[in-house]
Amino acid sequence: MKLAYQTLIASALLAASTALASGQEPGAFAKEHYKTPLADVCPNPFIIQKDWLAQAEQGAMYQMIGGGGKMESGKYSGPLGSTGIDLVVLEGGGGIGLGDGETAYSALFNGNSKAGVTPHLGYQELDNAFIFSKRFPVVGVMTPLDKAPQGLIWDKGTYPDGFHSLDDIKKFADSGKGKIYVSTIQRTFGLYMVESGVNRDAFVEGYRGDLENFVTNNGTWLNQGFVTSEVYKLTHGANWGKPVDGVMFADLGYPNYTGMLAVAKPNLDKLAPCLEKLVPIIQQAQVDYVTDPAEVNKLLVAFNDGGFGTSWWKTSIELNDFAAKQLVDIGAVGNGNNDTIGDFDMDRVTRLHEIVKPWLDERADPDVKPEDVVTNRFIDPKIGLKK
Repeated sequence: MKLAYQTLIASALLAASTALASGQEPGAFAKEHYKTPLADVCPNPFIIQKDWLAQAEQGAMYQMIGGGGKMESGKYSGPLGSTGIDLVVLEGGGGIGLGDGETAYSALFNGNSKAGVTPHLGYQELDNAFIFSKRFPVVGVMTPLDKAPQGLIWDKGTYPDGFHSLDDIKKFADSGKGKIYVSTIQRTFGLYMVESGVNRDAFVEGYRGDLENFVTNNGTWLNQGFVTSEVYKLTHGANWGKPVDGVMFADLGYPNYTGMLAVAKPNLDKLAPCLEKLVPIIQQAQVDYVTDPAEVNKLLVAFNDGGFGTSWWKTSIELNDFAAKQLVDIGAVGNGNNDTIGDFDMDRVTRLHEIVKPWLDERADPDVKPEDVVTNRFIDPKIGLKK
């Protein structure tokens, strides 16, 4: 009863705020702009499994529904524009939106135990697509993020020159001025930095989205975080309230794609007729979101404030607005080296494959190749951000 009441209140508040702000009914933009018929080729509902809780980085998923959708614990759903099918967007995070030990890509094979469904598309990281290419073989079909916004953050007052290259990080690590707080140096970008010559002794492992070490060490540490959200949080509060800046791991030489939309490899052929029509809609939705994020940003506030993800995850409208703009400003969302949004740069995919290949173990196909884990076959090259 309480959850139903929460749903009713949150939906009413969202409908009222978006209608007043835009002068149109919630969801009207999606209905007017996403019209490609999907009922004959796509599952209904079509289910997308995210890798984390609702935030601006995932704005395109919500853009396809717009305001006025149904808010429930762990999911947001509604008509996918005027396509004739419904879309279900599932929350991510092991133990939060997914069961313990589950991931967005394992759910493509084993299902999301909390939601009781098996998604059709799931978020995946390119490095993990190689690493789990035998256990959970997936194919990325579109990447909403051209660069992973994960990186290292520093206090501008303490380090006014900042850190903009791997050499800068190496010098900092050797200087002994502070530590580098990351989730792990046993894999992914942490291992990459160590193998690239960053002093292992400078690292402290254990980052889980927390900023306490940054604050208690008076800004002398470099802190892992999103160059979108954590930069805003620290600058405007989080027991800090002073200017900070950051550099993406992509700009330190680790060209990962995170949050790429992937399909379980065994289901690729079956879903191909759907993906041929759906992927261009997702491309356009990403363009539309970062061009005018107002409706979705209000939706994110209502969803998170309503406790439909988890009680401790809040995203203010100011944070969402900053993140949506920052995504474009830092190149996390963009056309890359051409005029197309959402496609994979195969040179980057090949480079990352070279980095992670020595790390592959029994979870991987030992003969995995770049073209095995991503494809641009469903991308519409004409869809991109206007320059």
